[in-house]
Amino acid sequence: MKRNSNLTVLCCLLLLISCGKGIGEKNSAPRSQNEAGIIASCTSKAQAEQLSAKLGISFRVINEKRKIIEYIGISMDELKKHLPRSNFKVNKVFNEVLVEGDFNVQSYGDYPYYGAHSIQGRPSNPGRYFSHLDQVNAASADNHGEAAVIAVIDTGVYYNHPHLSPNIKTNSNDPHGTNEDGRDSDGNGFVDDYVGWDFYNGDAYPLDDHGHGTHVAGLAASTVSGIAPQAKILPIKVLGADGRGDLGTIAAGILYAIDQGADIINMSLGGEGGSQINDEIRSMINSVKLAKEKDVLVIAAAGNGGSDGLGDCNDNAPVYPANINQDNVISVAAVDSYNGLTSYSNFGGATVDIAAPGGDSYSGGLLSAAIPSCYGPCDQSEAPYVSQMGTSMATPLVSGLAALVKTKFPSFTYKQIKEKIMNGGVKLEDLAGLIRSESVIDVGLTLSN
Repeated sequence: MKRNSNLTVLCCLLLLISCGKGIGEKNSAPRSQNEAGIIASCTSKAQAEQLSAKLGISFRVINEKRKIIEYIGISMDELKKHLPRSNFKVNKVFNEVLVEGDFNVQSYGDYPYYGAHSIQGRPSNPGRYFSHLDQVNAASADNHGEAAVIAVIDTGVYYNHPHLSPNIKTNSNDPHGTNEDGRDSDGNGFVDDYVGWDFYNGDAYPLDDHGHGTHVAGLAASTVSGIAPQAKILPIKVLGADGRGDLGTIAAGILYAIDQGADIINMSLGGEGGSQINDEIRSMINSVKLAKEKDVLVIAAAGNGGSDGLGDCNDNAPVYPANINQDNVISVAAVDSYNGLTSYSNFGGATVDIAAPGGDSYSGGLLSAAIPSCYGPCDQSEAPYVSQMGTSMATPLVSGLAALVKTKFPSFTYKQIKEKIMNGGVKLEDLAGLIRSESVIDVGLTLSN
């Protein structure tokens, strides 16, 4: 009789806990500001579990190794009482879309990486299909970027695309799919992270359900259309199918890229950041600072103006992460097929570093990889491409160029790679006062100087 009473009490307790207010660990990113929490540093997962049980709150691990946790359902003042040695920042969920372009949202489950397709090289006359390669003199490259890793922090990457799969960076210590074991075999805090990580949904399948990240990855390192056709791509998903996200998740993606050995971080995303959110963006800024300490170059889109469709001056109206004032950041504007600044591109003589082709309404967008309709080891004939335009498209061209520089000069620091790119472009009088280097990238000039 006593045993049954204990069992009844236990069941009641379990029922109460299961109906509690968000108690326990959350894996996915907040979808609205109401779901966002307080990001605390110098706090362990064990502490978070204890506070969760004690206070009836939930938490999300931003980075276990670096002891950064997001606490949800508690005020900052209350949290400070329990974590007096921590620093705190309010997480911000952007209301606006952080990536541009008219992409088709896909809906599917998690698919593992099926392995590298046979490499399909560029056609004999690539400029006929991929005009951006001719415009930046890509044929002059004396290497293929094979010694560099580009982390694509975006809506994910469709890593089974036939022209991307040969270049996906894999983690042999933590396979997934039929070989996954549900364990964090390399101790990096992420279970079975074979081809990167999905920080938005909290799993090991950073598949692109939007299309933007796949397009970006293709411009940087597709075997067919990429500036660096053999550079490794590290997929990191921080944005949802609607192109929205939050600062804490973006910061988590940057930290993961650093720890996974990325040489270059491509961030074709951005949101406005007035003085009212300067404290909130500090988690992203601190992550970029850490990237600098680890000799990682961050290449970010300058942005596409406001609702009027016309580019704005980033010197006056900052866009983050492009406006983060660290010397390991390259902010990228977009030019048209005649190397004139596009009408949509943001600019800034003090804050926007260099320009690259981004497509325009007259000549069309840049052609790059799209999400296939097949979900297995797709055939080469099922490798779709789509045209898009924006500073998002210009940015991975610079990332691809950085991979070429890194491969040719393996001992170069981020400062030397940035200097090469800034001084190796084609200077144009029309860009004076609008772009800090007054230049559009040129592969041949950059690698030869």
